[in-house]
Amino acid sequence: MTLIAFVADDFTGATDALWQFRRFGLSGSLVTDVAHLHDRDDVIGVATTARASADPVAVALPALRAVAALGPLAVQYKICSTFDSSPAHGSIGAVIAALHREGLARRAVPVLAAQPEFGRYTVYGNHFVQAGDEVVRLDRHPPARDHPVTPATEADLRVRLEEQSAGRTGLLPAGASEEAYRARSRDAAFIADASTEQHLRALGRLLLTDSARGDVLFCAGSGGLSYALASALTPHPTQSPAHPPAHPPAHPPAPPEAGPGSKAMPEAEAEPGSVVMAGLEAGPGPEAMASPTEGPVARPTAKAGATAKAGAVLVVSGSRSPVTVRQIGAAERAGWKVVDVSAGQDAIVQAEESLRAGCHTIVQSTRGPARDPAGIGELLGRVAAAMVQAGLVRRLVVAGGDTSGQVVAALGARALDVIGTLAVGGPVCVLTADDPACDGLEVALKGGQVGDDDYFLRSAT
Repeated sequence: MTLIAFVADDFTGATDALWQFRRFGLSGSLVTDVAHLHDRDDVIGVATTARASADPVAVALPALRAVAALGPLAVQYKICSTFDSSPAHGSIGAVIAALHREGLARRAVPVLAAQPEFGRYTVYGNHFVQAGDEVVRLDRHPPARDHPVTPATEADLRVRLEEQSAGRTGLLPAGASEEAYRARSRDAAFIADASTEQHLRALGRLLLTDSARGDVLFCAGSGGLSYALASALTPHPTQSPAHPPAHPPAHPPAPPEAGPGSKAMPEAEAEPGSVVMAGLEAGPGPEAMASPTEGPVARPTAKAGATAKAGAVLVVSGSRSPVTVRQIGAAERAGWKVVDVSAGQDAIVQAEESLRAGCHTIVQSTRGPARDPAGIGELLGRVAAAMVQAGLVRRLVVAGGDTSGQVVAALGARALDVIGTLAVGGPVCVLTADDPACDGLEVALKGGQVGDDDYFLRSAT
């Protein structure tokens, strides 16, 4: 029986969502096409490329309709924890409006972008990102603010959704009562505040209590929402992140200021029994987290730059994030071969020579001048497919949300199963594909901002 279904707007987000459910001991599957849907697991997900699309409704709505037909308690539209979305590309608001227009969503759509474990927090509807020891508003976080396709020009997510034609968007304070939750019924959608694991768990309980009303509950959110739903079904995770982030900040951010072009939004009123969070609470650090009980080794055991005995690791990167730039630099200093994808066909030749020599190899468009993103993913997909079919790759790592979808498609994957994680938001999967060379391949799909500087080194252990 399917308890929860999700449709992800990109492939990296899809694997993160599945990992959140699997770490609570729920069985789950992730497919790349609705033709492969089934109801044999607790959780079923569909990975799409809606985030990169100018018409995300055309991409996501058929999948949302198909998973709803399985009769789950709730359907999650999985989005990025940095709310990568604009009126022109990957519009989250357009998908929410379509859910109402098509009669799928029969009540307000809860939207939770927060993922505290990953350093993503929402306070008074404004979204914050942990960057090192600082917490900054989303519209002041350079990777989000300067994103080439979906720049974050506003931190108030209510404003963002209304700009994307979602309809009237309200706010649910963190720790709100069931009465406060019910009071949002007249909204098309509402932003849920959260800055701690406890907030996620409380919201999950509210959502699944509401789902008992009979019709499928539609909600939208990050891996934090997946965590919330999973925790309401089974209270204790069987696995913790292999590599949790640094301590959340001990000092809360200042109350949010109006961002550039902000529209006045009503203040949230505290309902009886609710808690309106004005700041962030410190959570457990790495030393307090349990190690995974299964999956890949959480921490590197080989020396930096050591070659894997059973074949080398191939990284293909279309991410433009400075985080990925640092990860590539760390790997290069450790002796990895770095090939620029602008070499075209010669990039394939260089990658093959490097892998045949047993050297871990990165083919990237990350460093240097920006390039037309339209052709990058396709070329990186060709590189990955050629190297895998030649039997030269032990593990494939893909950096970049949009790139991941194109590379997985090039490998002909029908489904992915999460077997562990190298970092929060960076699970390791096994592909199911018709091509014997690709079937059973270990693939780590990494969003641009996921992982510490040693992420690629860790992938080789």
